[in-house]
Amino acid sequence: MIRVGIAGASGYTGIELIRLLNVHPSVIISGIYSKSQVGTRLSQIYPQFSGLLDLSFEALSPDTLSEIDVLFLALPHGQAQAYYEMLAPLPLKVIDLSADFRLNRPEQFKRYYKDDHLLPHLLGAIPLGQPELFRDQIRNADYVACPGCYATSVMLGAYPLSQLGLLNHPIVVDAKSGVSGAGRGLKESSLFCEANESFSSYGTYTHRHVPEMEMVLGAKVLFSPHLVPMNRGILSTIYVDIPVTVTRDQIVNTYSRFYAESPFVSVMPELANGSTKYVSGTNRCMISFVHCPDIGKLVVFSALDNLIKGASGQAIQCMNIMMGLEETVGLPLIPHYL
Repeated sequence: MIRVGIAGASGYTGIELIRLLNVHPSVIISGIYSKSQVGTRLSQIYPQFSGLLDLSFEALSPDTLSEIDVLFLALPHGQAQAYYEMLAPLPLKVIDLSADFRLNRPEQFKRYYKDDHLLPHLLGAIPLGQPELFRDQIRNADYVACPGCYATSVMLGAYPLSQLGLLNHPIVVDAKSGVSGAGRGLKESSLFCEANESFSSYGTYTHRHVPEMEMVLGAKVLFSPHLVPMNRGILSTIYVDIPVTVTRDQIVNTYSRFYAESPFVSVMPELANGSTKYVSGTNRCMISFVHCPDIGKLVVFSALDNLIKGASGQAIQCMNIMMGLEETVGLPLIPHYL
């Protein structure tokens, strides 16, 4: 059995890791860590785990990690880098869900996260935890940095177009996310009366996931995210300029070939719409298209569950690869439609 620990286990991505890993057939959860909840039992915060997982939160230290094989860092941005030098000598695999090591340029980190990086020499040296794009690098890594939820939906939705030379011009992305994407911390925009019965944009052109998208896609991205009053899910609608010589069959065949060995990406050319209903509660990303040749546009819909494929599930997918397991082990494929 793989002994895992989860730092930041009291947040939304942390609790989703616990839920999924607790039924993973090759895993035993050996430790949960939190700065603010040390000594508190998990069931005191989340009673649904009473009788199922009898653990208390500990402080993250070399002593508490001595019996851990894989550590998940579900920490706020800026905290993971502070632990790196403590973790690096330890004989464990680290899967980081924060933004601390996603980017490859320190000036980009400072621009979007408003602080200097503590370990700028490591930016670009740690593989991005996007299995469909960087599976080989993940397989041999001791530390991976998982991309953000919006970035995952856009990268998976657009990346195959690079093989057709269609990412040489800026792309436009209109994305919608459920409220859980903002995390469990208290934010005015996430309050019930602010989010309910409202559909609002935020962070257009300035969102923190933009440099991740541009770094991987090699294209400029005009990104406009929106908050939708639902718990979970992301639908990214991607608008791409295409020449009239590129046919719909070429596009469908390119996507189908590219994701042929990717069990969690479903290419659905027969769909003319995208919906979070199709992926909610799963580690899947569902991609569909509308080809508009008369106006030289391709519309790509990329839908995923922001807490699973956009965060915790993708991190477990990375763990499976790093530990030599089948990629799909312990990860849900069938959505809860209601």
